[in-house]
Amino acid sequence: MTRLFVALNFSNSGLLSRKITGFRKRFDPNFNKYSFPHMAMLAPFEVEDRSAAEDLVETLKEEMETFFFGVPTTPKLCFQGLGVYDHKRKHILHLKPQYDADLRYCSEIVQDICMSCIPRKIHYKPNKEQFLPLGYFSNLNDLHEVMAHAQIEFKNNSFLPIDSISVYENNMGIWFERDTLISFEENESTFLQLNHPSI
Repeated sequence: MTRLFVALNFSNSGLLSRKITGFRKRFDPNFNKYSFPHMAMLAPFEVEDRSAAEDLVETLKEEMETFFFGVPTTPKLCFQGLGVYDHKRKHILHLKPQYDADLRYCSEIVQDICMSCIPRKIHYKPNKEQFLPLGYFSNLNDLHEVMAHAQIEFKNNSFLPIDSISVYENNMGIWFERDTLISFEENESTFLQLNHPSI
C-alpha cells in the first residue's frame, strides 16, 4: 500500500505566513517534523501500489490544470478564527479556513478523485473539516497556555497566497512531496510584471 495526501502549499513571504512560522517555532513541539507551510485537502489515504499512485497523480494533474486554466493570479485562502481538533491523544491548535466558491469546488473535486482510488477493503474515515495547524500538544495545560498567545496574534482575518497544490507520500514514517499538481508561482510573477512594467 502507498499512503498519500493532497495539500495546498502556501507562500513563505507573506505576513501571515511569517507569523505562523514564528509562532510554531516558539510554541509547537513538532515544528521540525511538520515545518513546511501546507494544509491538507483531505485526510491521508492509501492506494494499492505505486502504479495506482502514479495514475492518481496524472488524473489530478489533468483536473487541476483544467480547473485553473486561464486564472491570471495566485489564488488565496482566507483564515478566520482558531479551533482545536483532538486526534489520537493529540490536541491540534489550528486556524480555520474560509473557502471561496472556487476553492471549495476544487477541494471537492480532489476529494472525490482520491476517495475513488481507495481500495474497497480499506476503511477510510474522512476528516470532518480541514485546517491549518499551529501546534500539536499532548498536554491540555500547554494547549491552554499557548491558546492565549494565539488569540492575540491571530485575532484578525487574513489571507495566505497558494503557491501550489501537491501530492505528499509517506515513506518510512516521513512525509515528502511526491509531485506538484499545479504551481501558481509563475502566474504571480507574470501578474506582477504586467502591473509594474519597466520604463
